[in-house]
Amino acid sequence: MAFFATRPDKSLVRELASHTGRGVDVIAHGSGPDASLLATRELLALRLLGEWRIFGWEEVTTGSWRAESLTFSWKTTTGEDFPVRLDDVGRLPELFQERVQASTVVTVSHDLARGRVQLIGRRKLDGSDEIRWYAVAGGGADLSDAPVAALVVAETDRLKAEYGV
Repeated sequence: MAFFATRPDKSLVRELASHTGRGVDVIAHGSGPDASLLATRELLALRLLGEWRIFGWEEVTTGSWRAESLTFSWKTTTGEDFPVRLDDVGRLPELFQERVQASTVVTVSHDLARGRVQLIGRRKLDGSDEIRWYAVAGGGADLSDAPVAALVVAETDRLKAEYGV
């Protein structure tokens, strides 16, 4: 397993550019038997069994590298988990955390009678400055509960006004 990988295969970069419809500057990548993971300043791209999945950094919530199992995994704002085996991770773990943090504008937590709700504003890193807002329930909180939903809407509106979006 190499931690300081060379540049990704040029054909893979061209394929990603074709898939996204624009030039890409890959700043970290990893590869495994069935997958390639390429990171740019704007996005994380997974090529698994010949198919591409593209994620803006604002769509990625957490991730980790498990050296003992050679598994790099991450979770998206939709709750999907993506574990992939990578024999070569290069600089992905450090870049991954930096990009997720770079896209986070604000995180506010509210403790409720039952559980908590976290409101998160995440900026797209494609130069558009668009901020996407997410609510994450934990500890038994239910986003479909009317008082919780009202809190989420009111707090999101307040944060949007506070951050000028």
